[in-house]
Amino acid sequence: MFHPSDPIGILDSGIGGFSVVRQVQRTLPGEELVYFGDGAHIPYGNHPEDKIVAMARYMFRFMEDHHVKALLVACNTISCVIGQCEGEVSCPTFNAVQAGAEAAARLSVDKIGVISTVFTHNSRCYPEGILARSPKKLVVLSCGCPDLARLVEHSLGDPAGMAEVEADLRLEMDGIVREGIQCCVLGCTHYPLVADSIRRLYPGLPLIDPAEEMARALKEYLEGERLLASGDRLGGLTIYTTGDVKEYALRARQVGLERIGSVSFYPPMAL
Repeated sequence: MFHPSDPIGILDSGIGGFSVVRQVQRTLPGEELVYFGDGAHIPYGNHPEDKIVAMARYMFRFMEDHHVKALLVACNTISCVIGQCEGEVSCPTFNAVQAGAEAAARLSVDKIGVISTVFTHNSRCYPEGILARSPKKLVVLSCGCPDLARLVEHSLGDPAGMAEVEADLRLEMDGIVREGIQCCVLGCTHYPLVADSIRRLYPGLPLIDPAEEMARALKEYLEGERLLASGDRLGGLTIYTTGDVKEYALRARQVGLERIGSVSFYPPMAL
């Protein structure tokens, strides 16, 4: 049994999920948020599937212990294996791949690009998800980026680091852009954090951020179940990480998160 005052959980492999937190704070400012970033094991997309599932279940159980009324799986890599994890929580889950695929399938385009981690790319969950939802025949071009999430994680606010990010974006995206994609799904939560760089490199290319669709679907669910936080009070944000607490606090401020309460260390799962 859930109550409007219960928090919403958001989990990710690192700071990338801050892009989802940012969108939820804009859409549902009254909600209390609990964030878990598994910085000790980033990037998830370079791990084998059994380890990804084990690490995801570890975070799901953490969220169940915090009695969240809804769980946003910001990590696209975890979203690809979510069927093996959902039994760990009693609340409904919303995942990034489903949201991104639904948003992409609604567009009036013929050729869609997707950039993601290597695991997400190899799983083909985005092409299959988009094509299954589209009423017309589409071409989906996907590329897996082994280094980009890690580079973004440690480069925000650092000009030299951002130059490396942009060089990697060119390396990974030039091919699908030359193929004539008409939009691009940001298939890793880290990538919206450097959306301005992508727009500068590829002017006029529409970008799809699954966070917007996730926040919309979450609001619709909470309204339908009468679980919206009541009153005019603005909700706070509590952050847990298996990584560097000081870095998480800094990154949270850099990306514009609001009403940040505590930022605490949580022991990582032993692999």
